[in-house]
Amino acid sequence: MSDKNQKPNPIPNSLVDLFVTDILQKNGISKKDIKEKITDDKKQAIKELVEDLSKQVESFVNANSKANKESDKK
Repeated sequence: MSDKNQKPNPIPNSLVDLFVTDILQKNGISKKDIKEKITDDKKQAIKELVEDLSKQVESFVNANSKANKESDKK
């Protein structure tokens, strides 16, 4: 089986954590600030946003995989 036909691995959580931590540090936001200042509503909104983006990425990857499989058949 070639590499094109294998399903790509999702982005590891550790990589996402690294990016988020880096962005927060660059903007002068600490973990303590996050825990104290973000409301439960905002936390829920962020979770929903992440879930929505994850679904969009998965759909995009699946669409590309299907397109690659169809072009390999030709």
